[in-house]
Amino acid sequence: MKKTLLPYFVLIVASCYTNMITAQTMSKENKVQAITLTFNTSLTSSFINPPAVSGVINDPTDPAKTVGIVVDIKDDGSPITAANYTLTAASSKTSVVSNANIIITKADGTATIKITPTGIGYANITLTLTKASSSKTLTINYAASVASTTPTTTFWHTGYSDASATVSLDNDFMVMADDEKNNLYVVNRSQSGLPVKTYYFGDLLGLTDGSAGDYKEVDVEACVRSRITANKVYWLGSMSNAGSSNIYKVNSNKLFATTITGTGSTTSFSVNGYYSSLRQRLIIWGDANGYNFTSSTSSGHDAKTIDGFNVEGMTIGPDNTTLYISFRAPLVPTANRTKAVIAPLLNFETWFNNGSPSGNPTFGNPIELNLGGRGIRDIVRLSNGVFIIVAGNYDNTPLNGAIFKWTGVATDAPIQITNMDISTLNAEACIEINENNNLALNKLQIISDNGSFEFYNDGTQAKDLTNDTYKKYRSDIITAPSNVLPMQLDYFTVTKQNNNALLNWKVLESSSIKQFEVFRSINNSNNFISIATINKTNDKNNYIFTDKILQPTTVYYKIKFIEPNGNSTYSNIRAISFNEKNAILKVYPNPVTANSFSVTTDIVGNKKVDVYNSIGALITTLNFSGTALDIQTNHWSKGNYLLIISSNNTILGNEKVVIQ
Repeated sequence: MKKTLLPYFVLIVASCYTNMITAQTMSKENKVQAITLTFNTSLTSSFINPPAVSGVINDPTDPAKTVGIVVDIKDDGSPITAANYTLTAASSKTSVVSNANIIITKADGTATIKITPTGIGYANITLTLTKASSSKTLTINYAASVASTTPTTTFWHTGYSDASATVSLDNDFMVMADDEKNNLYVVNRSQSGLPVKTYYFGDLLGLTDGSAGDYKEVDVEACVRSRITANKVYWLGSMSNAGSSNIYKVNSNKLFATTITGTGSTTSFSVNGYYSSLRQRLIIWGDANGYNFTSSTSSGHDAKTIDGFNVEGMTIGPDNTTLYISFRAPLVPTANRTKAVIAPLLNFETWFNNGSPSGNPTFGNPIELNLGGRGIRDIVRLSNGVFIIVAGNYDNTPLNGAIFKWTGVATDAPIQITNMDISTLNAEACIEINENNNLALNKLQIISDNGSFEFYNDGTQAKDLTNDTYKKYRSDIITAPSNVLPMQLDYFTVTKQNNNALLNWKVLESSSIKQFEVFRSINNSNNFISIATINKTNDKNNYIFTDKILQPTTVYYKIKFIEPNGNSTYSNIRAISFNEKNAILKVYPNPVTANSFSVTTDIVGNKKVDVYNSIGALITTLNFSGTALDIQTNHWSKGNYLLIISSNNTILGNEKVVIQ
């Protein structure tokens, strides 16, 4: 019996031992099976949003090529050291992206994938992670579009394609609207890729469902920065008929204001109010001036025709109070449709009153401009006072864009800048460029609407792509061989000196000026007469002119800058009252070494202080009613500033401030 029991016992032990080994092996294998391969969105550039990624052939700022896509490499949640894993990539279409053009850089716990496209189209890039005998895969859905002919000055902004209006935040970022979506986007001005911030305003404008597919779309086409309130930007819908039926889309009749602060990814937005009856008032104005806007806006009438109705630009006029509402269509007059038209809305910001106007808008006389049979796609006032008009076809015919500069004065003809060529661009907006804190006088940044462009040779227009990441539009820095945008004015002030008006101005580029002509108007900002002509002095940038005033009145001044070739531009209008006592404007401390300074004055009532930087750009406007005002300078650059105090549009005094 004992002899027979012993083998039986040994067999049981052996069996248990075998089961233990098997369990241990399975446990180890299960641990190996826990490897993960995931996109690391916290480390990936904010300009990339995997798994869908869009690139451009030969684009030096393409983020998928330069920054790359970061993936996490882990086992049971713990980073795997680089020596213990392999990562490979395989392209489903090597004519778009070859395997050799997918560069993988390993690190402990992460890997970076950089993609350089070679052809147009789509490709799935499969990443395979291997550790020991286990593997995991991850797919990047990739699309590559055609290269630009000017890759170093062209940027491809992705995520949407129908760029329509823009305003700069600073030299690095701009805010862009898309006429197909109720979004504002913060975009890097010199970087391809996605926006760094998106703001949806659609729920704040009282939009309605409308009829025939209105879709609560504002169709933003124009914007302008306030000349009165710091950080306020106004936006305007096209107010046009649209869709296959060409019917009026009620939501496009929105004029609204936003406050925009900060820059980059920290930009913040708020809506300050809106107005929904501008289209109706413009129709009445147009009919009264013989343009027959009633017919242009009738149901079924195509907005993008020579006699259509389509607003695409707006800016503040030279008087700092009039809004220039600029039309892509119609061309006018009705008997000979050759000119673009601007509707001047008088005292705009006072009337708008944060979206609660006290009455109907008041319009001035029409401004008709010869732009070579083109309409206005955008109009912008540069910081030096020059007006830039982006002109283009009133319809969807082949591209024929052109850049014009203009004084902003109705009687002055715009001048085409022939060596700034945008004929191949569907130019939709324009912003200035600053270099070394000075306005570049030979460069502009042009933004194009690429919604109708076919990027991937698949027969699909950009606006119809189902994946927003594959949508894109372009911005281009265009350069002229010489300074073609001079307005030369650094500042222009008018102050009282007993019974004299003391005019003081400084020009930035005196070499491009032949003469200055001084104009005066008594009690009327529209009826100017020439009172003096001053020749340019080669070694002089500052000029002073004294005008003796013999009666109590309000006097308006402007200066005409005459170039050697006969071209001319005007300064903004300055006003001064001889009905009130001299304003005492004091600044303390000056120079400013802390983060604030104080302004005091003996003028009672409502006042404002305009602050201009050294290049003549208005950086902020502050309103106050007391006798003292504290001004914060945390975000001001070091340098010289000019403070101008005014009341009821009359300049009362000025003071230079130095920030150290």
